[in-house]
Amino acid sequence: MSKERAVIPALADGVRLRRLPDRSVLLVPEGVVNLNASAAATLELVDGTRSRDEIAAELCSRYDVPAAQVRADVEELFARLCARGWMRAAS
Repeated sequence: MSKERAVIPALADGVRLRRLPDRSVLLVPEGVVNLNASAAATLELVDGTRSRDEIAAELCSRYDVPAAQVRADVEELFARLCARGWMRAAS
């Protein structure tokens, strides 16, 4: 496992995941971000204890999607959130 993939992701200070009756949203300092189902499922696993690889493995066990595709999707989501300042490394 590469050092980067072993990083434990966490939502940045002031950013929260909320599940509403009809959707999940990310509460950010600038407002609210509506999440699609796959982003919500991924972010629900961001608990400060799981690495990126562990999150991807858990998603693979839940859904019938190739592991390489799940890892790529997780990396892309996390990169986009980090670029906006909404995610950081917990450790």
